[in-house]
Amino acid sequence: MDEGVLVKAGPDVLVSVRRALGGTDLGRLREAVEQEFLSLDQQEQSLRSMLAKMESDLIHRMASIRND
Repeated sequence: MDEGVLVKAGPDVLVSVRRALGGTDLGRLREAVEQEFLSLDQQEQSLRSMLAKMESDLIHRMASIRND
């Protein structure tokens, strides 16, 4: 489970999650979680790179407008 909310009301327990993996084999679950984190790390690095490029482009455009 990545993140979520757990609510206990009397004997009932409700869980709402954004991302979760299920299963009974702990070895397979561990491997799946590791792969998920690796995938998220790659996506995050790609997103950060794209945002840095966008910020750089914006700064260059603002500088060129200011110089005109």
